[in-house]
Amino acid sequence: MYQPRAHTPRGHALTPARAAALAALLAPVSTLVIEDDGTGEASASPAVSVGAHLPDRTVLVRSYSKSHGPDLRIAVIGGAAEPVERVRVLRSFGTGWTSRVLQDALAHLLTDPAAGEIVARARLAYAERRDGLAAALAERGVPTGNRDGLMLWVPVADESGALVTLAAHGVAAAPGSRYQIVPSGPHLRIATSRLHDAPFPLPELADLIALAARPR
Repeated sequence: MYQPRAHTPRGHALTPARAAALAALLAPVSTLVIEDDGTGEASASPAVSVGAHLPDRTVLVRSYSKSHGPDLRIAVIGGAAEPVERVRVLRSFGTGWTSRVLQDALAHLLTDPAAGEIVARARLAYAERRDGLAAALAERGVPTGNRDGLMLWVPVADESGALVTLAAHGVAAAPGSRYQIVPSGPHLRIATSRLHDAPFPLPELADLIALAARPR
């Protein structure tokens, strides 16, 4: 299983060349590929899938809670017939059934032109907020590198000290150690989707994050 775009927390996105390379690597084995497209249509990157090369061994799971509303906790799956049918059967006869009301609501939203325009504006706004904060941090000597997603992966000198500094100024962040299997240095995960709700202007927020990133 992997995230094809808006990777948490690095913001990576699968490219056609990378998809082809992965498919070539997986071709000799029988591994089932599961693509977790959790950001869905809120992502700024185009959808690229290994399934274009391995259609009989790839399943795409696309969530719509980020793009169409957090109360719409529903995802759609598609791909290889055998694993998709197994999921359908298990959910039909278990406690994990999906509300028909939510299914109908999503179907309406995906075919309604007005809803599509709203999602398109939201996608652009999310990208502008992320890129705006990234540019402001780069000017202050703090590199990030996220090109997609709803967050920034910010390198810091000391994770605990940076969290305390931000919290003292009313800013919450997530410790990067939660998202690392192999440690790659201290980081913070900074959410960017609601920067318009910040209690101070973007330059001031960038100053604060840059301050927290420096050695104590």
